[in-house]
Amino acid sequence: MLNHRDKRRYVAVMYDENSIFRPIQLHEKIVGRFKELFGILHAELAMLKLYDYEFGNILFIGCKLKYLDYLLVSLSMTQPSLTVVSLSGTLKKLRKNVATLNFRNIKNNAS
Repeated sequence: MLNHRDKRRYVAVMYDENSIFRPIQLHEKIVGRFKELFGILHAELAMLKLYDYEFGNILFIGCKLKYLDYLLVSLSMTQPSLTVVSLSGTLKKLRKNVATLNFRNIKNNAS
């Protein structure tokens, strides 16, 4: 039997700097919303994992490719509101994409 690894996708999510929640608590809220919407079984199969959270106000979350749509829906329905900044197939590329973004311009335009 061949060993087959499932493909994963990594999502960079920006949250409000003034949020009362810490990054680990936000991840728990995302997983909780995922479970509410799609069930505990799908949440376990999706293997939602928090990677880097010390990159300013950005979380890196990984999941299996098959459940990426479910993750994006649960992110859009999570309170407090979260914004998907970038999406990639590798953590290295995702970190590079986020590093090239200029968040000062984004914050000024939103205000």
